[in-house]
Amino acid sequence: MRIVLAGYGNVGRSLHRMLEERRRELLRRYSMDAIVVAVIDRGGAAVHWKGVPYSEAAAAKDSEGTVAAGVHGRRGVTVLDLLDEVEADVYVDTTLPNFTDGQPSLSYMERAISRRMHVVTSNKAPMALAMPALLEVAEQKGVRLLYSGTVGGGTPFLGMASEALRGNRIRAIRGVLNGTTNYVLHRMETEGVSLEEALREARRLGYAEADPRIDLSGLDSAAKLVILANHAMGSNYTLSDVRYSGLEGVTPGDLREAAKRGKALRLLADSRRLRVGLEEVDYRSPLNVPANLNSVEFEVEELGSIYLIGRGAGGPETAAAIMRDLVQLNAAQPRR
Repeated sequence: MRIVLAGYGNVGRSLHRMLEERRRELLRRYSMDAIVVAVIDRGGAAVHWKGVPYSEAAAAKDSEGTVAAGVHGRRGVTVLDLLDEVEADVYVDTTLPNFTDGQPSLSYMERAISRRMHVVTSNKAPMALAMPALLEVAEQKGVRLLYSGTVGGGTPFLGMASEALRGNRIRAIRGVLNGTTNYVLHRMETEGVSLEEALREARRLGYAEADPRIDLSGLDSAAKLVILANHAMGSNYTLSDVRYSGLEGVTPGDLREAAKRGKALRLLADSRRLRVGLEEVDYRSPLNVPANLNSVEFEVEELGSIYLIGRGAGGPETAAAIMRDLVQLNAAQPRR
C-alpha cells in the first residue's frame, strides 16, 4: 500500500511514525505492507519510492519548517503535482479545515479520486460541506473514501454506527463532539479558571484547532454532527443545515449555578433538531464527561439509548483512526 500523506502537523507526524514503527506488526497481523512514498506540507514535499523515512521528514520539519528540507525534499511542489506524478494507492489528507468552501483540500480529494486513488481523511471541512457528492464520485470511480478521523479522534463513533449497530435503525444522535470545548468547560467548572486560561491549556496540550474559534463557536461540532448523522442514518445533510452556537459569554459562575441544580453545562450536538449549543445535562448523565472526552448517545429503535465515550482530541488519537481506516481499506483489497 503506497501512501501520499498531505499535512505534517500533529496528526500527520503521528501517523507517519505509527506506520513506520508498526510496519512489521501490520504485515504480520493484517498482511498490510504500508509505506509513505510522499509527504507534503506548505513548503514542499519529500518523495521516495521506497518510502520517506520518518526520521528524515520529522528532522527536516523541526529544523527548517518543511519536510522539503530533507534528503528527498522538493521545494515548491504542490499536492496536485504529487497526485499527478506519484504512483500511489491511497491519498491521506490531514490538512487543516477551511469551512468556507473546503478548499484546497476538496480539490485534492477530488483529484485523488479522479486518479483512482482511495482517500482517507481527517479533514472535516470537505466532508461537512460536500459529503454526499464526494461519496458519489468515489463510488463512480470504484474507490473508497474513508473518514473515521473526522469525528471523535480515535474513538470509533462512526464504526459504532456502521458496524456494531449494523442492521439496527438509529433514530437520533446526541452528544459531546468537541474535546476542546469540553476540556475548557471542565476546567472552568472544576478549577474556576477563565475561558481564556482553560483554552491556553487546551492549546498547550494539542487539543485545540489551529484556529480555536472553530472549536469555541460550535462550528467543529456542527461539522461532526453532519458527518455522523449522514454516516449513521443515511442522511444527506451539509453544514448549512445546522444551527450552531458555542461558548460565547460563558463564565465560571454559569457553571457553578448549574452545579447547584445538579446539572453540568455541556456543548451538545443534536441530530433531531440539527443544532449545536450549550445545554444543561444531569450530573449523572453519560453525556457529562470530563476533560477532553467525547460522549455520543445513539437512540436506537430496537435497543433504546446506547452510549460510547472516549477521547475526542489529539494527534495520536486521530492518527489511530486513520490507521483503522487504512487497515479496513487493506482488508477490502483483493489478494494477489
